[in-house]
Amino acid sequence: MHMRRRQHVHKILVVHLVDKDVELMLRSRRSFWRFCGDTQEDKAFARPETCIGLTGEQITSDRISNVRRVTLNSNNYYIKQYCVGGKHVRRFLGRSRAQGEWQNLEYFAELQIPVTPLVAYGRHKVGKTHLELLVTAAVEDSSDLATLAQQKPERFANRSWTLSVMRQVAEYTRRLHADNFVHWDLKWRNILVQGDADPKIYFFDCPLGRRWYGGLQRRGAIKDLGCLDSVARLVLTRTQRLRFLLLYRQEEKLTPGAKCQIRQIDGFLRARAQRRAKKQAKKVKSTQLTSGQPDARVGHDSESPRC
Repeated sequence: MHMRRRQHVHKILVVHLVDKDVELMLRSRRSFWRFCGDTQEDKAFARPETCIGLTGEQITSDRISNVRRVTLNSNNYYIKQYCVGGKHVRRFLGRSRAQGEWQNLEYFAELQIPVTPLVAYGRHKVGKTHLELLVTAAVEDSSDLATLAQQKPERFANRSWTLSVMRQVAEYTRRLHADNFVHWDLKWRNILVQGDADPKIYFFDCPLGRRWYGGLQRRGAIKDLGCLDSVARLVLTRTQRLRFLLLYRQEEKLTPGAKCQIRQIDGFLRARAQRRAKKQAKKVKSTQLTSGQPDARVGHDSESPRC
């Protein structure tokens, strides 16, 4: 009798959760528009129809979204347009990538982390297609860290400039992790730097970030630090990389906890490199099979027994 009761309660809970997901999905399809810019910008961005009609330079484009840059009154703006909510299940259920991006920008601002200024965002239905739009103002005289590392590597030879950048990135990353937030895509290309003598850091492009707890939060924090270190090890010295970790941990000396975190970051990067190598090897093998080329690893004695 008690077993039947538990099964009945379990079914009710499952149905309740499914109904919640369906309700969330239906809620995510409602059209709305929020304009948070200045009065001089309301003519172009106060309505989604005018925003969609603006033409400009195409920056990126893929099957999920596209980004174009438009110029109005000598000011540059970036319009990011999503045609789907995301990959896999995210296309239908849960928070979409666009919604995650504008919510995280507002969340970063609450934590006093500089972000690219939000001008407008929302959801608009065009025929049977639900478009999600995000408009941000460009940060003048700025460039992302990855571009600076490729095009202006001499900038990192300036110790005071590099230390100022490291301090800000370490502080903002620590602030996020202290609030149990994981970025999940904290790469150099998603960090803007403005200024030469007195650099200022801006965070942007964070559609997947959210709060996590327990082991998932610790794993996500290691991934964030590993993503930063994957490029830092190619640009910065070992002393600078160690200095960044100590700034992040708010410590002056290398402690056992810092050593443990270094080993975890190295383990994450090694595991990711192995996964990429296996994926590349599988891709090469499939290409050889489709093209009819023999596998280079196979010797002349192809009929020898396998061990």
